[in-house]
Amino acid sequence: MPSLNALIAKYRPVRETRAVIVTHVLPSAVEYLQAIDSVFPIEYIVAVPYSADPATVERIRDLGISVFVPPSLSQTFTMSRDTCVEALSRGVRLVVQEVGGYLAEHTSELASYDAFAGIVEDTNNGHWRYERFGPHRCPVLSMARSPLKDIEDTIIGDAALLSLERILRDEFSAITQGSLAGVIGFGKIGNSTAFSLKGREAVVSTYDINPSKNILAQVLGFNSRPLHQLLAQSQLIVGCTGQTSIRLADLPHIRNGAILASASSKRVEFAVDDFSRACEVTRLSDLVKQFKRRDNGSMFYLLNDGRPINFRDHSVLGTVLDLIYSELFVCMREVAEGRVPPGLADTQSGIHNEVSMSWLKEHGDGFTSDSEDKVWGYPETLKLGESR
Repeated sequence: MPSLNALIAKYRPVRETRAVIVTHVLPSAVEYLQAIDSVFPIEYIVAVPYSADPATVERIRDLGISVFVPPSLSQTFTMSRDTCVEALSRGVRLVVQEVGGYLAEHTSELASYDAFAGIVEDTNNGHWRYERFGPHRCPVLSMARSPLKDIEDTIIGDAALLSLERILRDEFSAITQGSLAGVIGFGKIGNSTAFSLKGREAVVSTYDINPSKNILAQVLGFNSRPLHQLLAQSQLIVGCTGQTSIRLADLPHIRNGAILASASSKRVEFAVDDFSRACEVTRLSDLVKQFKRRDNGSMFYLLNDGRPINFRDHSVLGTVLDLIYSELFVCMREVAEGRVPPGLADTQSGIHNEVSMSWLKEHGDGFTSDSEDKVWGYPETLKLGESR
């Protein structure tokens, strides 16, 4: 993480602030967590249960950092709150970095502690939760809509397809080539998922609740379809909305034998509990459940219990992680230094530019050899007549 480490090396904290991290505990996160611990000593890590790799959990504990793995996703909300309150009750000055809005309902309580600096949120799903439960009396800095997160989202589709293809081969002796695939949601992740499927020679249909995104998908060469038509024709269905894309009322329209996978977050994409009441459920393997409708006997398969499929293979890898972790750190720095007002706020261009330039200096190859390029003066170099 050279960009992250370069940013950390320049930071001189005014006062000690410790951290609670609610995150995906995967091998790719270890270096980031060690780096954060060197600046904001980590009081506790609350591991999201569906993305808690047991070996990585033990590795982090061996480093002397407390890691809690809640027994269920619902208990992650409670444990996130409890760990923060426990630390704050001891007078610890605290900043939180999290990945799903787990503290959205508790900000009033946390804000009652003078030592609480605020929260950094990473995900769209978390951002939406903070919007739902606002207003907030403490700073909540969200990077969900950052242009740097857009870069990450463009490769999540490919990560999801890697995991999907492995499961198709291992569990179904099938491949994506030539399959009829449906992508629900044509936002950043849905867009990248659709292009990844198309690149693997699937026949791709898309649906989005937003009419303009259906037009965009059509112009980009995809078959835009109403939801029920998409469900009826698709052999593979990938949910990418961050909301519930297939509800109980949609169940009769799912093609017999279809395979459902989520490229979203948590377990929100499909109404799994409702499906379970309407179907006979058979677990075929650790990764595959069969749902057989009681009314007519048709069936479909659900992968990874409806949780994000890409976490099977550690989600996103490569230098883009250095980019995202660098922005998370800078957001934590801004919150810890008291430069973020109370309430939910998006990251601003100053953060994006600082992180981008740091990343380019470490990973930009050609840019690092030209210290006079206009990119290093951005945004000042946008001005007319600038000579650099």
